[in-house]
Amino acid sequence: MNAVAFLSYVIITSITPGPSNLLMMNESRHFGFLGAWKFNGGILTGFAVLGLLSAAFTTGLDQALPVLEPYLKWAGVLYLMYLAWKIGFSTSGPSSEPVGQATFLSGFVFQMINVKSILFFLTVLSAFILPESGSTTQTILYLIYTIVLGWAALLLWSAFGSLFSRLFTRFDRIFRFTMSALLIYSAVTIF
Repeated sequence: MNAVAFLSYVIITSITPGPSNLLMMNESRHFGFLGAWKFNGGILTGFAVLGLLSAAFTTGLDQALPVLEPYLKWAGVLYLMYLAWKIGFSTSGPSSEPVGQATFLSGFVFQMINVKSILFFLTVLSAFILPESGSTTQTILYLIYTIVLGWAALLLWSAFGSLFSRLFTRFDRIFRFTMSALLIYSAVTIF
């Protein structure tokens, strides 16, 4: 396996803005790094479970993906548009707390239908891991690397949300508009 290509793909794809990264940053912005842990823990757990399921069922998913893909895309787009609306037109002002804190389950479910993550795992498995893997142990080891690097990127975005919360609060409308626009962009790029 070309380790440089593998690591480049995983790191670049994980660190670039995507729905999970943006949502983790937004949750940490409101509740701090530790306060957002339930929701962020759901996303992290969902990311790992999605990776394991993708590895376990790659052959079946390859055959079923053409049938499931339009439904997954629409589910992902609708959910991203809903989130963009909630962030962009939130009734909370810069000095108030958001209406409710997201839960572990909402983070987990979101991650399980996150089209970017589904396609990420299908690509990394089919292009890098499975063609070069000589054993189940190797496949699991490369998958663990992928999940840990993805977690690091997600936690980095969460840390940004927490560290820069005062700045984001000061420029609340601009921040919410930007996050909303990026979520809409993420939704549009699904098609």
